[in-house]
Amino acid sequence: MDFTGIAREISSRSNISVSPKDVERLFGALKKTKLPWELIDLSDFPVPSVFETMRVLHEKGLVLISDRGFKLTRKGKEVANEVHPVEDISCSMCDGRGINLEGFSQLEKRFLKIQTRRPKAIRRFDQGYVTPKTTLSRFAFSYERGDIVGKEIIVLGDDDLMSIVLGLSGLPKRITVVEIDERLTDFIESTAKKEGFQVDVERFDLRHPLPREHTRRYDTFFTDPPETLKAADAFIGRGISALRTPGSAGYFGFTRREASLRKWHDVQRMLLKYKIVFTDIIHNFNEYINWGYEEETRAWRLSPIKVKPKKNWYRSALYRFETLPGFRGNNKDYNNENIYEDEESSTT
Repeated sequence: MDFTGIAREISSRSNISVSPKDVERLFGALKKTKLPWELIDLSDFPVPSVFETMRVLHEKGLVLISDRGFKLTRKGKEVANEVHPVEDISCSMCDGRGINLEGFSQLEKRFLKIQTRRPKAIRRFDQGYVTPKTTLSRFAFSYERGDIVGKEIIVLGDDDLMSIVLGLSGLPKRITVVEIDERLTDFIESTAKKEGFQVDVERFDLRHPLPREHTRRYDTFFTDPPETLKAADAFIGRGISALRTPGSAGYFGFTRREASLRKWHDVQRMLLKYKIVFTDIIHNFNEYINWGYEEETRAWRLSPIKVKPKKNWYRSALYRFETLPGFRGNNKDYNNENIYEDEESSTT
């Protein structure tokens, strides 16, 4: 099978960089599932190009498309049998994160109860939040890396309620949240008051530079930017500008569902100019709960099969980095520009 030629055709039609390896993996995924959202999860490349690939394979007689899902033809099965199988052999106890939460059982119990009252995700802010276990695992990982105890921490956008886990732990010296959604800022403030911890909450649009009182003030930041270069630069760049010294740490998520490897390269190259060094990239660390407005998204419009997801399918890698001497952040003002969409976007 000419995977190179197919990848070239898909890249041309979708305007997204697709590799022969991407096409091979998709064939392996088709042996595991016929449902579109699970196929995206297993394929691990951008949603628009996955669906364009299915159309190309259908045209070539390799895949059948029906209301019940995707099905390999006899010719397609012959191709699929030649590629590496898609298998999940990650640790079932920790969901492949390498994090043990046993030492935080009381924290987990309290947070699981609190997060049931959280505001629902809404499309207006391109929201989607991770599972409670993901938030707790993110906390535990950063705790292990020495980025929590006695630290001053800022959370830039807090769909995932990271500030609440930090506050419940009682371990940071200071916690600040900047968040555009008033529903979330109100929920975080009311939770902090009820649970007896201190958090500074400010409603803020991260398209604008951080106020001076937040620059060079923190040891650690957490953010989960939308999957475009400009949004990543805005959110992560603001986080870097908030850090105070070399050796300070930043955490963010970035997915393959809305980002090709070319975009990953561009994001990494962009951030390295700020004089930071990546210390960890953990595949599929962040698992997102289905947000409930799938039928309003571009992914739904692109899908040749209109069926709502039954399992969580949107995941992202967890990035950690540290600052080097001479590091700097991003103070560019994007004003009211739409920085949240590009050709690889699918959840907006």
